[in-house]
Amino acid sequence: MNHWATDTAFLAATNFLTGIIGFFYRLFLSKHLGSGGMGIYQQTLAFFSTAITIITAGIPVSVSKLVAENHQENFSRSGSIVTSAFALTTIFSLFGIIFLISLSQVLHLRVLLIILPASIFVGYSSVMRGYFFGVQHTAPIRWSNLSESMFRTLLGIIFISSHLLLPFEGETRGAVSALTMGELISLTLLFIFFAKRIDSHLIDNNGITFENIKNILCIAIPISFSQIVNSISLSVKALLIPKSLVISGLSALEALSVYGKTSGMVLPLLFFPAIFIRALSSNIIPQIARALSLGNIKYAFKLSEQAIFFSSFYSFAVTGFFTTLSRPVAELLFPGFKLGNLIIGFSVGIPFFYIESILIAILRGMGNNITPIITSMTTFFISNGLLYLLAVKTSMGIYGYAFALITASAVAIYISVNNLEQTFDKKFNMMNIILKPLLCCVFMMYILSKTYLPLKALELPNTICIGAALFLGFSGYLILALVLGLDLKSFKH
Repeated sequence: MNHWATDTAFLAATNFLTGIIGFFYRLFLSKHLGSGGMGIYQQTLAFFSTAITIITAGIPVSVSKLVAENHQENFSRSGSIVTSAFALTTIFSLFGIIFLISLSQVLHLRVLLIILPASIFVGYSSVMRGYFFGVQHTAPIRWSNLSESMFRTLLGIIFISSHLLLPFEGETRGAVSALTMGELISLTLLFIFFAKRIDSHLIDNNGITFENIKNILCIAIPISFSQIVNSISLSVKALLIPKSLVISGLSALEALSVYGKTSGMVLPLLFFPAIFIRALSSNIIPQIARALSLGNIKYAFKLSEQAIFFSSFYSFAVTGFFTTLSRPVAELLFPGFKLGNLIIGFSVGIPFFYIESILIAILRGMGNNITPIITSMTTFFISNGLLYLLAVKTSMGIYGYAFALITASAVAIYISVNNLEQTFDKKFNMMNIILKPLLCCVFMMYILSKTYLPLKALELPNTICIGAALFLGFSGYLILALVLGLDLKSFKH
């Protein structure tokens, strides 16, 4: 059985490159669109995410899991699975189209019509991505992700700088059109790889079957339900946060500006390092599915524990960095926006957000789609309920949003871990997963706080000061981890 870490490393490396491109593109957007334009752009992306969830409807995960379980024994069935998935995506695309058109009329946001084709492109692309994950051939995914990121950034810079689409898009100034064209390029490239990978006669001779549709839907419906709940929650927040801030005393422009800073600058910054977690999540589903199909429960538990440990170990280091150096990082990347306190407020939740993500992936790899539904419903009511109460009824304002997200994520983690331990009938080593990385995080924060200011006093460039402090801090993080007995070599076996 091939080790999942190799494919994850290659995919993570590509994601890291695309993440860097996307991150600097966001810096460009924040500079040229302003906080108000970023607020509108983020609202558009939130509704776009909901449309994608409606269209994909959990189908990519179904394809990945079914192909992984059947590819070795019955290669020809893969073509039939993919064909059936394409048919279902076409049907669900109609619902996504209705959603975006209706919303564009109600909210008077015509940029939603521009982004509508992109949601359809993503739907078909996701089916092919699911296939490639299932057969553990991620090169096409890496190339499509890279091409989408490069072309979206290039076209976005051209459109926004030249004011070419300003009369058409308004404050988003071509950013939405660039996204749509990037997704079209990604779809085209994926299709070229897919056509070469799978013989056309396998699709022609093994077309749409009721059995495959039933199998896909049995997996997809529970997944899509939880994903739709999460996406609707994003859309609700896109409307609720500005409204709540207005009720709490801010003007409409100030509220949209705060929302734009939070969702368009702070959260993308904090989730940028999660590219490694996303790569791990994508690969862990077919790996665990294959292990369980072979009856190797012990290996499935080992994979799960390693994935959770890696997520925790990595996320606590990220938290330590952003919490301690929030202000210098904010001034380096977003000068003039004064994001230091916002970064601190939300970076505390990084371990919760990252670990929750990998737990959901593990549950889906095991075929457990009920628990993600429970967690998504729970987090929906907790996060939005607390958001309204804390943002409106108290002086916390936008920080009530941070508290709501962290609380909801903590509850989701408790539910997921409890379910996994009952399923495996084994306990995860929480000492290694939580307590020891937390101690390493505290030690790293101490080193960062004691090294950055002396370096800054030497009048060195801010980039060098942050980089040197990070190197020393993370070195201390690793050294203490080894002293505490954490087995960092376990990923090699």
